[in-house]
Amino acid sequence: MYRKLIFLSLIFILFAPPSWGEAKKGPPLDITSDEVEYTKVKGKEVVIFTGHVVAVRGTTTLKSDRLKFFPDENKAVATGRAWMKDEKQKMVLTGERIEYYHDKRYGIATGKPRLVNKKENFTLTGKKLEVFFPEDRFRATGRVKLVRDDMVATGKVLDYFNKERKVILTGNPQIREKESLITGDKITFFVDEYRVIVEDRARVKFIPEAKE
Repeated sequence: MYRKLIFLSLIFILFAPPSWGEAKKGPPLDITSDEVEYTKVKGKEVVIFTGHVVAVRGTTTLKSDRLKFFPDENKAVATGRAWMKDEKQKMVLTGERIEYYHDKRYGIATGKPRLVNKKENFTLTGKKLEVFFPEDRFRATGRVKLVRDDMVATGKVLDYFNKERKVILTGNPQIREKESLITGDKITFFVDEYRVIVEDRARVKFIPEAKE
């Protein structure tokens, strides 16, 4: 296994285009795996890493069973137990498939995606999760669920603006916390202030807890 890895690595180094040495702006990319293959797909160079893949660039680490790296686009596509962590933002993104565009610092996860932010103490799930690192913003679509302390927010689309410290929910949105249930067409929740603005068809329902 290791001989094969060394052999393929040498082929990759010897035959990789010179432009790869003229790195894109930003920190270097370091990728390790059990196997690596260099090929071309529709005229574009592709490096395919398989088995215990770990890719590190700056404060971002990406792990998966298989990783395709497209150097011309500075793009990585991870599949199979994909896991991505941004140390600076204290966020972990997981899913069956994660695409990461380094130049844009943009990630998208599908296949039971899950975003955990330890710094803000919340967990976000949905059919698709997008992370816009420069804007410090996340978007979840399809069966969205955000859990933070005693609060549970659900809807079809959720936008989390970390700099503004607010969450915007649309698509049959609901926020439930302890004994209250809030619904409406659009709900804006300010994280630090615990302030909620409900627009159109606003409704607040109080549900007393059952006494034993």
